[in-house]
Amino acid sequence: MAPQLPDRYQTQVRLGRDGDIDEWLATDTALDRPVLIRVLDADATPARVAEFITTTRAAATVEHVHLAGVYEVAESPAGGAHAAIEWNGGVSIADRLAAGETLPVSEFLPNAAGLAEGLAELHAAGVIHGAIDPGAIVFAAAHPAKLSSYGRRRVSSKATSDTVALARALRIAVTGSASPQIRPSHLVEGLPSQVDDALRLAESGEIDSKALGAALRAIPSSPPPMRRQGWSWRWVIPAAMLLISALVIAGIGLALDVDPDSPFLFPATPAVNREVTTTTTTLPPTTTLPEIGPGVLGADPAVYDPFGDQSEREADLPNLVDGDFSTTWRTERYFDPLPLLKDGVGVTFRVAGAPGSIEIRASAGTAYSVLWAETIPATFTEWERIGSGTVFDAPATLQLPNRDGGFWLLWLTDLPEQAPDEFFSVVSEVTFLA
Repeated sequence: MAPQLPDRYQTQVRLGRDGDIDEWLATDTALDRPVLIRVLDADATPARVAEFITTTRAAATVEHVHLAGVYEVAESPAGGAHAAIEWNGGVSIADRLAAGETLPVSEFLPNAAGLAEGLAELHAAGVIHGAIDPGAIVFAAAHPAKLSSYGRRRVSSKATSDTVALARALRIAVTGSASPQIRPSHLVEGLPSQVDDALRLAESGEIDSKALGAALRAIPSSPPPMRRQGWSWRWVIPAAMLLISALVIAGIGLALDVDPDSPFLFPATPAVNREVTTTTTTLPPTTTLPEIGPGVLGADPAVYDPFGDQSEREADLPNLVDGDFSTTWRTERYFDPLPLLKDGVGVTFRVAGAPGSIEIRASAGTAYSVLWAETIPATFTEWERIGSGTVFDAPATLQLPNRDGGFWLLWLTDLPEQAPDEFFSVVSEVTFLA
């Protein structure tokens, strides 16, 4: 359900959940521009509402190219609060990592230095972000990365903690790993070794955000050298000899009167099956998808596990779309957090028609993304990302853009710890609503 907002904002797509804050893509009709609307839960306590408004309003006092601009923040009539934030079409670093993509080396240094400089501007104005992680940094190709996610529940009120958190987020952004024991330049080809020292000093609290920005800005960077495509004369003679040999052999072959069935000139070889087996799930056009109930679109699920063994308790998949909340599908049990093992695991759905929203009933703490493709692509990066969020105690709902047919992917990126060192999620129903 779309939130109650001032008339000037027209919500379009629910992008996901950031703690106790819903995020929506909307249009500011007064200025005819897209904005990110962050909506604090209507049942938030007065203290939480005050924290949201105070921290977001404080961020609005500082302007920097690497800080997402704040256009409005106010209490909402139905409870809670909302803020209108700059939208540049990007996705968070956390979403990129969930899709298996780190920040490109060519984009890292200018954006990392800029983010540290932007944070230094906040600190100079006496503003503490208080909750920086990869989900608080938004990046879009050809646009500056921006620090955002204002109004989160603060985990710290100190500038030093902000700097430590930013350095850690930058490390994860470029390497995909949070381990401080491994030097980033050893993991990422082309990353200058000076980055290692700058991030280490910031993560240990030895330098502040201003010094971190200066250290990163001072590191020389250049695009990778272009590979020469010109001719090399040392290859001309061998190539010419090979060409002449081929012409001679072809001439001899044409001059011979041979029996095409001769086993001496044309030895029989066993047929080789070169068909490549893929995990693509397709249904014949005549396949009838199940009918569940009024307003619910039929869907056919299939396991999607490109980073694993392509098996995830597929026998129970029909329970996801049977309309019965008592029947469930469960992921396999993992003995480490899922992000440490692989980028995620998911289920594809072929849906009858164009759904308007998806409702996910799963274990609390299950982080997910929803993606779409006309046909199941060959690589994970080809999916179109629609939105992401985390399932809490209530079912998670995501508004969907108009996509008729094709395949929807429910991609699970993190699973709750259900027992000591056992991580899995139980999903009772995935409902596509018209």
